[in-house]
Amino acid sequence: MAASDGKAEITTNDPRALEREVEARRAALAGTIDELTDRLAPKTIAQRTVADVRGRVHSFAFDHRGGLRVERVAAVGVAVLGVTTFVVVRAVRKRR
Repeated sequence: MAASDGKAEITTNDPRALEREVEARRAALAGTIDELTDRLAPKTIAQRTVADVRGRVHSFAFDHRGGLRVERVAAVGVAVLGVTTFVVVRAVRKRR
């Protein structure tokens, strides 16, 4: 099999060799399709996304030695507390 302009060429006229080549290409294509199907499955995409988010959160909250980055965790806590306070105050004002 030779390559020309990105297309594979069959270089034999032997029917048995051609048949083997077709079967080999069919098997390779089936493998590629299976791989793409697995990569694009919603469950697989969700698993990759969750793993990515966990990794980002871990690297945000912990340094390279595994120590907690207290200043970052505290900043997030303060932000959450501020947003919660804002929402509660707003809800109380709307009730009046």
